[in-house]
Amino acid sequence: MLTSGELAASERKLKERHKTEVEKARLKAEKEKILAGRQRQRQEAREEEIRARRLEQLRLEEEQRELREREIEANNGVIWRGKLQAVPAPEDIAASKGIKRAADKVLLPPSAGSSLLNQDAFKNGAYFFELKHPNGRSTHAGLLDFTAAEGFIALPRKVGRCLFGPDALVQDPDICEGLLEVAYRRLPKATKAVFQPRSALFQEAIGEDLRESLEAALLQHSALTVGDWIEVKNSAGELFDLRVRELEPAGAVSIIDTEVEAEVHPSVETEERILTEEMQAQRRMAEAAEAAKKNAEEEAEKEAAKVAEIARRKVIMDSKAALLEQHYPEPDVGSKIPVITCLFRLPDGGRHTRRFSLLDTPLRSLFDFVDSIGASGKLPGEYRLVTQYPRHVFGYPPQESSIGECSEKQVTASAVEVGGQSQGGQVLLKDTPLAESSRQVLFLEPIVEREDPK
Repeated sequence: MLTSGELAASERKLKERHKTEVEKARLKAEKEKILAGRQRQRQEAREEEIRARRLEQLRLEEEQRELREREIEANNGVIWRGKLQAVPAPEDIAASKGIKRAADKVLLPPSAGSSLLNQDAFKNGAYFFELKHPNGRSTHAGLLDFTAAEGFIALPRKVGRCLFGPDALVQDPDICEGLLEVAYRRLPKATKAVFQPRSALFQEAIGEDLRESLEAALLQHSALTVGDWIEVKNSAGELFDLRVRELEPAGAVSIIDTEVEAEVHPSVETEERILTEEMQAQRRMAEAAEAAKKNAEEEAEKEAAKVAEIARRKVIMDSKAALLEQHYPEPDVGSKIPVITCLFRLPDGGRHTRRFSLLDTPLRSLFDFVDSIGASGKLPGEYRLVTQYPRHVFGYPPQESSIGECSEKQVTASAVEVGGQSQGGQVLLKDTPLAESSRQVLFLEPIVEREDPK
C-alpha cells in the first residue's frame, strides 16, 4: 500500500508528464501551422507565377494578332512569312534573263510563290520582301523568281552588302549566309530620298554628272531602305558607296515607276571630320574652362591669403600700438623729460611723427611704432631704419639699449651700413643722429636679398 508521500510524488510526476505532453502538442501544432503557412505561400506564389505567365502569353498572342491584322491591312490582304537559309545568288543569273533593276532582287523557293499566288499577291504589283538577319540589320528586296531550293533564299551582292556591311563581302565572300526572317511587304512609292557618300572624294569625282550617275544607279534597284548601301559609278568607272539616310513617305519604299526627289548630304568622312573638329573644340573649351576655373581658384586662394595677411598685419599693428601705449606712451608736448621727435618717412610716401622719451625708451620702440603704422606692408625683419646724413642703419632686431644711451656708450650694432656697404662690429652710437638733435628723420629701407656671386 502506497504512503501519502509516494502518492503525492506520483501525482507530481503525472502532472509534469501531462504538462510536457501538452507543451509538445502545442509546439507541434505551431510547427504544423508554420509549415502549412509556408506551403500556402509557395502555392500562392506558383499560382501567381502561372497566372503571370498566362497573362504574358495572352499579351503576346494579342500583340501577334494585332501585328498580323496590321500586316494584312498593310499588304492588302496578303501575308507570307518564312525563315530561310541565305546563300549567294549567281552573279549572271539576272543578266541571262534580261531582267532590269536586278541589283536587289532575290530568289525564293517555289512554296513561297504558291502561297502568294493563292492569295492573289500579284494584285499589289511588284513583289517586295523584308529581310532580317540575327545581327539586327534589315533591308528590303524585290523578287527575281521562285527557283531557289526549298528552305533557301539567294541574295545578290547589293542585298548582302546591306545586311552584312559594305566591306563584308570583300573581306569574306562567304559571309552571305545565315538564317533570315523573310516577310512579304507592299511598299509605298518613294517621293524623296537623302543619300550620304562614304568618301569625301565623291563630289569631286562625280562632278557635274551627279544627277545622271545617281539616276543610273537607282535604275538598278527596285526598293530602298533607310540604312542601305548603293554603289554609284562615275564617268571613269570608279565606284562610290552612298548610304540611304532618309526616305519619304516611309522607311522602306519602292522606286519603280516613280519620280524621286534626291538629295546628297556631306560625306561620312566629312561628317566624321567635322565631328572630330567639334569634339576637339569642345575639349579645348573644356580645357580652357578648367584652366579658368583653376586660375579663379588660385586667385581666390591668393585673395584669401592676402586677406589673411592683412588680418595678420593688423594684429601686429594693433599689438605694437598697444605695447607702445602701455609701456612707452608718447610724451606730451612741453614735457619736462628729455624727448626726441622722430619723423619716419616710408616708401609709400607716408610721413609719420612721434615723440619718444630719451630716458628709458628702447630702440626697439622705433620699430614697434613703424610696425604699428603698417611699415609700408613690410613685416619685422623685412626692413631697417636709416638716417640720411650721415648715413646710419638700424637693423632688426635692434640693440637692447635705450634711445638715450646712444650718446653715452658704445654698443654693438646688429647691422650698420656705411657707404652702401653692410658691416658688422663696434659703432659709436654717440655719433648717431639720434644723439645730436631733438628731432631726427628716419627712412624705412626694405631689405633686398642680394644673390651670391658665382
